[in-house]
Amino acid sequence: MKILIYGVGDLGSLLRNFFYERGYYTKGYDIDDKKRETNDISEFDLIFVCTPMEEIRTALAHIRAEAKKDALLVDVASVKSISLPLFEKSGFDFLSIHPLFGKDSEFALSNIIVVHESGREEEKTILNEFTKSGVSITKMSPVEHDEAMKKIQGLTHFLLLSFADFYENTPFATQLYRVLSKLSSRYFSQNWEMCYLIQKNAEKEREEFIKRLIAFNELIKDKEAFRKLFFSLSKKLPGARDTKMILEISKLTAELDSLEKMRGAIELIDLTILDLLEKRVEIAKRIAEIKKQRDEPIEAKEIEEKRTREILKRTKLSPIYVEEIFSKIMEMTKKEEYSILGINKTVAVLGPKGSFSEEVALRLVGSRLPLRYCATTDEIIRLVESGEVDYGIVPIENSVNGTVLPVLDALLSHEVEVFGDVDLEVNHCLAAKRELKFSEIKAIYSHPQAIAQCMGFINNYLPNAEIRYTSSTSDAVRLLDDYSAAIISENAAKLYKLVILRKGIQDLGDRNLTRFYLIRKKTGNMKGSITSLFFAVEDKPGALKNVLEIFYKKGINLRKLESRPAKTGLGDYIFFVEVEAPLSEEDVKELKEVTTFYKIIGVFDRVSRLL
Repeated sequence: MKILIYGVGDLGSLLRNFFYERGYYTKGYDIDDKKRETNDISEFDLIFVCTPMEEIRTALAHIRAEAKKDALLVDVASVKSISLPLFEKSGFDFLSIHPLFGKDSEFALSNIIVVHESGREEEKTILNEFTKSGVSITKMSPVEHDEAMKKIQGLTHFLLLSFADFYENTPFATQLYRVLSKLSSRYFSQNWEMCYLIQKNAEKEREEFIKRLIAFNELIKDKEAFRKLFFSLSKKLPGARDTKMILEISKLTAELDSLEKMRGAIELIDLTILDLLEKRVEIAKRIAEIKKQRDEPIEAKEIEEKRTREILKRTKLSPIYVEEIFSKIMEMTKKEEYSILGINKTVAVLGPKGSFSEEVALRLVGSRLPLRYCATTDEIIRLVESGEVDYGIVPIENSVNGTVLPVLDALLSHEVEVFGDVDLEVNHCLAAKRELKFSEIKAIYSHPQAIAQCMGFINNYLPNAEIRYTSSTSDAVRLLDDYSAAIISENAAKLYKLVILRKGIQDLGDRNLTRFYLIRKKTGNMKGSITSLFFAVEDKPGALKNVLEIFYKKGINLRKLESRPAKTGLGDYIFFVEVEAPLSEEDVKELKEVTTFYKIIGVFDRVSRLL
C-alpha cells in the first residue's frame, strides 16, 4: 500500500513519519517545493488530505484530476460540517477521522475520532496501525462529532484565547498559572484560520458559556454556596493522581537564567526521571498480569528492538549511550515483571517465537513466561555462562542432519554444564501469505537446517523455486511476498497468521527428531545416567583405542562418538562422546592416564519438566 500525505504541515509531517517508520511506502506532496517529495500523485493507493480546511476544495480538484480513481482518501479536518460535503462530492471512497493531537504530540494514549468509513481494507489497516501504537479509536456520527467538538475543542480554545488576553508576564507564578501560559502559547502556533473556524463552529456554545460564567460568578460570592459547589464539582472530575508530575515538569519550561536555577532544573529532571521509571514499572507489572492470563511471553525482543530504533531516531545524543540506558531500563522492567508473577528463573531458547526451540521450552515449562529469545545458540550458551539466565535449551543433534556442530564447539569453549536432554518430533510445513499453487511459488525461505530436512519435498514439488536461506523464522516470514513460501513449524505458521499449503514436508516423516540439551551454569553437582565429555589423545597409533578400551572393559556403552578439529594444528582432533553411565572417580582417573585433555560437560537424564 502506497501512502501520500497531501499537505506536509504539522499534522501531515506527523502522519508521514508515523507510516514511514512502520515500513510503508510514504511520500509527501505540498505546494511548498521544500516539503514536496513527489510531483506524481497518480501511484498512491491511499491519500491523507492534510491541507487547511479552506484549501480542501482545491486539493480535491487536483486529486480528482491526477490520482488513481480507486484511491482511498482520508479526511482529517476538525470541523466535519465543512469537510464532509466536499469529500462526499469528490467521487472517491473516503475515511473521515479527527486526530485529537497536535504537531509535537506522540500517538500513544492519544485519541482519534472516526466519523465515516468506506469499509475498504486499506482503512482497516491504517486504523489497526493507530490502535497498535496505543491510540484510542472512538466512532460517532458527524453531527455528534461536531456537537462534541464545540465544547471539547471550541470552548477549550476560547479559554486559552481569553487567558492570553488576560495574561501578564510576572517574575513569579504559581504552577497552574505557568501551565496555562504555556498551553496558551502553544495555541498560537496553530493556523489562525483553522482556529477561527473552530470558534465560529462554537459561537452559540460560547455565548451560553459566558452567560453561565456570569451566573457562576454571582453564585460563588456566597461561602456556603461555594462549599457545596466545590465538593459537588470535585466528584465530576477524575482523580488528581499524577498531577504532581504534570506540574513539576512544567517548571522546566521556565527561563533558566542563573547557575542555581540550572542546577535546580537538573535535580528536578533527575527526580522526574525516577518518577517516570517507577510509573513505567507499575504499568509493566499490569501488562505482566495480562500476559499471564493470555499465556504470552514477558520477553518481547522484537518489540524492544523496534522501540529502541525509534528512540534512537529521535535523539541527537550519542546513540551508543542512549541504547545502553534504555537496554538497562528494559532489563530492570522485565525483572520487576517476572518478580510480580513469582518467576525467578529464566530459560534462554533459540528464537524467534514459533521456533522449534520454543516448542520444546513450552513443553518443559508449561508457560511462555520465563522464556528469553536469542538469535544464536552461542548467545544462549554465553547468557547461561554469565548467569544472566538460569537455563538454556540448545539443539544437539537431528536424525536427518546429525550433530549440530556449532553447539558442540560452543559447549567445549564455555563453562556450562548439561543437566538434561529432550527429544522433539520436528514437523515442517510450507506456509505462505495467501493460497498458492506450488507452480506459482518462485522462492522458498527458511533456515539452512530446515531446508536440508525438506530437500526431497523441494526437489519433487518445487524444483524451479529459488532457495533463500534465512537466520530465523521471523526473517523467513518478514521476507515473504505474494509469490514465495516459508518452511516453518505449524505453530509459527499459526502465530504469524500464514496460510499452510502443506504439512509434514520433512523427508523422514514422523522419524525426523531433534534432540536438545538443557544447560545451566557450572555447579559441579552433576547426577544422571548419561555422561557427556570431550577428550584429546596423542597423535600416535592406538591412542584412541586405549580410551575406548576403558569403556569396553567396564561394559559401558557409547551412544555417541564425534571428532572435531582441535584448532591447534592440521591433524589434531578433539573427541566428543556420550557414555551410558555416570563416570566414577576411578573411571576419570583411568581416563586421565590415556588422554592429553578431557572435559566432562554433563551427567544427565531425560527431562520431561523444567521449573
